[in-house]
Amino acid sequence: MNIETLDFWVGNFNSEDDFYEFVEEDESYYTEEESDDIHISKFAASQSTIWFDHDLVEYGFEGGDRGIYEKFAEYSFAEQWLPILINRINELDLNFDINSLIFVKRGQIAKPASVENDLFTMVYVGGIEYEF
Repeated sequence: MNIETLDFWVGNFNSEDDFYEFVEEDESYYTEEESDDIHISKFAASQSTIWFDHDLVEYGFEGGDRGIYEKFAEYSFAEQWLPILINRINELDLNFDINSLIFVKRGQIAKPASVENDLFTMVYVGGIEYEF
């Protein structure tokens, strides 16, 4: 039995397109010369991270009038981390409809942070352990 920790962000984006534009890899990252001005994604840039392994991240946009459990229960290892995530969300008393989730293996983002702008609010809720 192995234990890992995942870092979690929950958010509210104006649209599904805005969300995926934020989290998905920028293909120009691989074609441009290495530079501290080019990030693998807008999400990485928001975390002051140039690159991280996108194979170690899972994310999704789940709109609609459903609860957190119904929105995210189908994600990897959710039966282990979702109850803890819901407790943390309740403790934080977030005042927005959560329609997006990002989680990444701990260590990929050196200093995880919350981010807010006109297009979205994204709150870092901490690390949660899971067994695999």
